[in-house]
Amino acid sequence: MKRVLVVDDDKNILTTLRIHLEDMGMEPVTAGAGREAVEVFKQVKPSIVLLDLKLPDMDGLEVLKEIVATQIKTFVVIITAYATIDTAVDAVKMGAFDYLPKPFTPSQITHLLEKIAKVHQLESEVETLKEKLIGVEREGDFITRNRTVRATLKTARQVADSNASVLISGESGTGKGVLARLIHGWSPRKDGPFVTVDCTALQERLLESDLFGHVKGAFTGAIRDKVGKLKTADGGTVFLDEVADMSPEIQAKLLHFLQYREIEKLGDTKVLQVDTRVIAASNRDLEELVEEKLFRHDLYYRLNVVEIFMPPLRERPEDVRLLAEHYLKKFSKENNRDVNGIDGKAIEILQFYPWPGNIRELINVIERGTILSRQDHLTPEDLPAHIVDYTPGKDSDQKLRPLSELEKAHIKEVLLHTQSMEEAAQVLGIDPATLWRKRKKYQLD
Repeated sequence: MKRVLVVDDDKNILTTLRIHLEDMGMEPVTAGAGREAVEVFKQVKPSIVLLDLKLPDMDGLEVLKEIVATQIKTFVVIITAYATIDTAVDAVKMGAFDYLPKPFTPSQITHLLEKIAKVHQLESEVETLKEKLIGVEREGDFITRNRTVRATLKTARQVADSNASVLISGESGTGKGVLARLIHGWSPRKDGPFVTVDCTALQERLLESDLFGHVKGAFTGAIRDKVGKLKTADGGTVFLDEVADMSPEIQAKLLHFLQYREIEKLGDTKVLQVDTRVIAASNRDLEELVEEKLFRHDLYYRLNVVEIFMPPLRERPEDVRLLAEHYLKKFSKENNRDVNGIDGKAIEILQFYPWPGNIRELINVIERGTILSRQDHLTPEDLPAHIVDYTPGKDSDQKLRPLSELEKAHIKEVLLHTQSMEEAAQVLGIDPATLWRKRKKYQLD
């Protein structure tokens, strides 16, 4: 919904425009004077401003000047009497989008807003094309210019059209859930539900009930029937986050569902047919868990029809600034803050820090800085001390690197110094098929 600020000292005009804008699905906000309009504008950050030139306390051009000075993206339309058309033209030169002479009709307002919508769409398309020219991919909160992650997005788009199960691997905080939601949104199931199950958050019996449902009396505390999330997501997608934490019993029931697309509620013998796609994620290496007999090999292959690996943020430093600026705009708007940029020194600090918590940690830092900043841009003083003071020790990089990253580096080194896959597998102490899968996972082809 677009928020529209209407500024006029004529109460009849305010009332008429408010009713018409609400009928169009807009969210109108009104102000009867110039100074009030400036304050309201800064608070609500409207997409559109309908601004009368003649106001009791300030000239409309002064209000326009203050609005333009905020650098908040908005479309300002000047409302003016015929006698002040020349002034309205001057206002357009100062940054107003258009002007509307009084008296005007509701149809003229409708036409004007439709015109603004078309211009906004064209501007967005131009901005998208500019970003693509410099290698930036943007899908909602998923933003990257990293070559590996762009290839990941391409794979995700390809698999989205199918019903195949997808396994997304990578460290915590790398955006696995965001990618899962994108795959659902690109798929033919996009109009169906997207349901998330956190496999680490519930005890075994509660997780089983959460997935498959239960009937009243199935266990202590089951005081009423419950529909499981696999059934709730019927026609859509269920996202199983941290699937490695499932018990063997639940793994067996999930395998049965993936094979036959049917479930039984706890305490019930009735079989329910369910058409739900499964996307799973894990920050642990499921292949290693299979070798250690901690995860079912048949379930692993059912889930891993297509595997997508999300690299950690420290391997995509070119994305740090993109993500930081994106979330700064988002949190500035959500918290009614006028924080519009990040200074160069703060950017250097953000790009130097290794981000063990990945994108989730960066988001937290930017939200905190946006709320606490006393300036119109983020500076090093707005960042946590441990990030500003971070200094890598002699072997701190090794300590911060997870096992998967060390494994990737070691495999790459062995491949460089051997003549064949068989020789490399022998040196690594694994079979060639496992090496092939690890090469594919770490994109070492």
